[in-house]
Order: sequence, then structure tokens, then C-alpha cells
Amino acid sequence: MMKKHLLTALALMAVAGFAWAGSGKVSFQDLDANRDGVISPDEAKKAPEIAKKFSQADTNRDGKLDAAEFAALETMPMESAPKETR
Repeated sequence: MMKKHLLTALALMAVAGFAWAGSGKVSFQDLDANRDGVISPDEAKKAPEIAKKFSQADTNRDGKLDAAEFAALETMPMESAPKETR
């Protein structure tokens, strides 16, 4: 059972990496500097677009982004610039 979860996580990381690489963005592997399988807030700082959405993407609120949470970032709406008020 553990092997199945590990293989699923690795597959998700690969897919997420390819998706981000294809769009010119940073991959999960690029950000996971210590290769522990998750992205910490400090690791996310290397990519401002990831750092901005970190809290929103951390759906299980463990303070880290796993491969599935990272992959979900691609479907999150981009933040728009605040509108000017007069």
C-alpha cells in the first residue's frame, strides 16, 4: 500500500514538473531543494508566483506543498492587480 502511494506521488510530481516546464514555469523538482518530497515556504520563495499562492495551495494546512497540492496550483486563478478607485 505504501508503495502505491509513493508511486502515485512520484507520478504526480513528474506530471506537475512537465506541466510547469512546458509553460516556462518552475517545476516541483526545481523547488524541492532538499528532495524531501514537499515544498516548504522557504523553498517556495524561489518562485514568487508559487509563494503568493502557498497558503491557498496548502489545502491540508501542514505548512508544506506536496506533489498533488503543487499540481493543483496550475488550475488556480491568477491574482489580478487591484483596481484603481477614484
